[in-house]
Amino acid sequence: MMQHYYLIAFDGTHAALKAETVLKEMDIKAKLIPLPSVIAAGCGFAIKVLPSEKKAVEALLQQSLFEWSSLYELVKVGNETKVEQWNL
Repeated sequence: MMQHYYLIAFDGTHAALKAETVLKEMDIKAKLIPLPSVIAAGCGFAIKVLPSEKKAVEALLQQSLFEWSSLYELVKVGNETKVEQWNL
């Protein structure tokens, strides 16, 4: 089974919670999750974004409606997870 999604990482918990609020207010399906262990950065929380929401989220990121530290694209197949930078 394959999983493909994007993550927004943060420097602090407050930033992660604010981002979750902004995304929900914009009716974007995104979920606050613990930062996966394959990524060692930030506060320990991330926002998970489905590929279908990527363009809408990118527009918000470019508008700087909330602070974020780094962006990742993850593809998980079985027990292997491939992590790449998500570039705007």
